[in-house]
Amino acid sequence: MPRIEFPKIEDAQDFSPIPAGQYLCRVERVEETKTLGGDDMWRLGLVVTEGPHEGRWVFDNLAFSQAALKRVKLVCTALGVDVTGTVDLLPSTIRGCKCRLDVDIEQYVDNQGRDRERNTVPFAGYEPVDAQDAGASPF
Repeated sequence: MPRIEFPKIEDAQDFSPIPAGQYLCRVERVEETKTLGGDDMWRLGLVVTEGPHEGRWVFDNLAFSQAALKRVKLVCTALGVDVTGTVDLLPSTIRGCKCRLDVDIEQYVDNQGRDRERNTVPFAGYEPVDAQDAGASPF
């Protein structure tokens, strides 16, 4: 039987979507996985780093199929990766990088038939940050 000291457990965060808009974010997590079609894919966890929603998370995916490589290049460029040559892209290449992220709200129906909302990032939703936004450097 588990014995849990609940006063030592932080309360759950609010998982409702943040309002649509543009946010300064940092790539905090990069999880390597595969798409249903078998292509490599990264699940990105980005943290809002300023404003009233600081500390909230936004999630996005980067698929490495041939059809999706234009978006990979766009995202990498916005994160400050040099895309002028061949790059061995690793999760550590973008972890910690900052960007301005456009966030939308999408309506969907969950597995139990309930109407829900979640945040999404549009195709071209990543923009580079200015030096003043990033501190000394986006890395």
